[in-house]
Amino acid sequence: MKSKITEINMLNDAMFKSVIRSEEARPLVNEFLHYLTSIQMEKLEGATFMGGEIPKNHIEEKGKISDVLIKVENSQIMIVLEMNQYETKEIFEKNTSYAYAINTIQNKKKRKRIQTILINFDAFNPFETKKPVLCFKMRDEDGHVETEQHLSYHLLLENSKENTYNIAKEILEFMDFFKRYESIQELKAKYEGKEGFKGMVKKVEDLTGNGDFILYYDLEEKHKEDNEGSYELGVERGSKQKQMEIAKKLKELDVPIDKIITSTGLTKKEIEELT
Repeated sequence: MKSKITEINMLNDAMFKSVIRSEEARPLVNEFLHYLTSIQMEKLEGATFMGGEIPKNHIEEKGKISDVLIKVENSQIMIVLEMNQYETKEIFEKNTSYAYAINTIQNKKKRKRIQTILINFDAFNPFETKKPVLCFKMRDEDGHVETEQHLSYHLLLENSKENTYNIAKEILEFMDFFKRYESIQELKAKYEGKEGFKGMVKKVEDLTGNGDFILYYDLEEKHKEDNEGSYELGVERGSKQKQMEIAKKLKELDVPIDKIITSTGLTKKEIEELT
């Protein structure tokens, strides 16, 4: 086993989720979320981070759900963060269906309307725009906003240097952190003297020497080579497994089967066979 990660890939799911969920990164994550969503800082400071793809204690452990889920303090807001390193046909549908399922579960538990905010970190640009940040809301055919219950952001990482669209520098600087670096030395040099990023850089450095994390990180890096060299096929299979987990949770909450089908894309037979 390697004793150190050399090239730092901040687009790697294991690295992204582990850093985002860490205590070291929390002040900067909260600042970023505040400027992006306008949620009050005091609510974000009391937020609970749940789920997420973090290093396993043992490599034999069952894989964990890849989303970072954030329950905002004293509010009916759930935030879902997703790193999208590779473009596939179903990537956005998968993320949206999962966010919708989270919304459905929380509404069922709380008997209240929950606002779900999905934030996609996109390492590709499917929208052919120079804008760094896009926000989508549910609208009718005339362009009227139907509801604020579901918001979807796309942060186009390759456009993080575009500062001509009145995007807060705190958002753009946070986006720019997530890329590939040749070494930890390059990362440290880039952020030397930038106090706000000190905790995040330190967390990345600690992870590069963590044996259990390295195993998990390497599995993510090699994922694209699985399934006879088809990364997209691997993602699709992973997505199917995730939809089955979602369906199982919804089924346990007695959500009608037609709504589970809509949320997950599974067939009625597949859902009925879940135990």
